[in-house]
Amino acid sequence: MTLYPPRVYNAGYNTLVEYIYRGNNKRWKVSKILLNYLEPSYHLGFITLHLYGTFLALGILVGLLPAKSLSLEKGIKSDLLYGTVTACIIGGIIGARLLSVALNPASFLENPLSVFALHQGGMAYFGGLAGGALAAFIYTRKYRINLWTMADIIAPALALGEAVARLGCDVYGYASTQAPFPRIVNGIAYHNIPLYTSLATLGIFIALWYLRDKVSRGQLFLLYLLMYGVSRTFIDYFRGEQFLLSIFNSAQLGSMGIALVALVLIYVKFNPVPNWRKN
Repeated sequence: MTLYPPRVYNAGYNTLVEYIYRGNNKRWKVSKILLNYLEPSYHLGFITLHLYGTFLALGILVGLLPAKSLSLEKGIKSDLLYGTVTACIIGGIIGARLLSVALNPASFLENPLSVFALHQGGMAYFGGLAGGALAAFIYTRKYRINLWTMADIIAPALALGEAVARLGCDVYGYASTQAPFPRIVNGIAYHNIPLYTSLATLGIFIALWYLRDKVSRGQLFLLYLLMYGVSRTFIDYFRGEQFLLSIFNSAQLGSMGIALVALVLIYVKFNPVPNWRKN
């Protein structure tokens, strides 16, 4: 039985169930079905739900749960938390879209209005991180909230939220018959980058949640950046398109940059200055 991508599977068949039933390989797995047969959009009457936007919204809502819990532990009022999160969402969307446009100017020049078609994807994570961080800095400074405290509150939310949101991405890496839980496109198996990232960020969330009351202020967020940068450096290798030493691509370089910045900030912020250097 050959598996096809979401937009191809129903060619010649009326329904997915009929397609599965008519398949001649009886050993198909539910995991492959779930990973390859999600439609990019669903229609509920006059309402259209886009898969990417739905999972993005769901990720934000799920991420708010640990953020709310941490804000109560750290004495941050709910309205300040929600205000910061709202600012981060707005700044993150703008930053992610701007970086996506900068990286793919030709596609947006052909159809400038597609800049506003957020449901179609095209959101660069690192741009979103930068835009969200800038928005958080402005908001916390305006309302006199400690930036590092708020960053520690949001860090687990970022990890858990992305673990959910990535499941709505329709991207894949290079072709490989050895790829675990692959994305199948026209009968060819590709590395499932969204699934890899989702599992990695879920692991990061678990680690951060365990460490939430065991580290100094600011460390939780910096550890998030460090772990995320390292994990994405390995995951993005499977995207292909290596141009530096035939090993690294642009996404990996961005991930390594995030990890390096986190290491430097951890050293500068938390490494005690020797007495001889103070004199």
